[in-house]
Amino acid sequence: MEVSFMKKNKYVTESFINAITKEVSILIAANDHMSTEKAKNLFKKSKVYNFLCFPPDYFYEEDPQYFYEMYENLEHKGIMVDNNQLYLMQNPQLYKLPTD
Repeated sequence: MEVSFMKKNKYVTESFINAITKEVSILIAANDHMSTEKAKNLFKKSKVYNFLCFPPDYFYEEDPQYFYEMYENLEHKGIMVDNNQLYLMQNPQLYKLPTD
């Protein structure tokens, strides 16, 4: 029973990674005016893809846009964060307590 669960979990994880990779590749290709195959290869060579495949904690609730934003911010700003995190980094006063 344990082995069956592990195989199913591995299949779900691989399916999730493949689906996210496909969608992110489409977004990169559309934004950078290139083929989806070239975009897929670029994404697979990125730190974001490595993070997707080997996360410290699994995040099945994240959507392709999250990983696309991380990829774009890493490419253009040199930091691997999504747009929400970037906004809060640029505006720290928004999440500081009045007593800080």
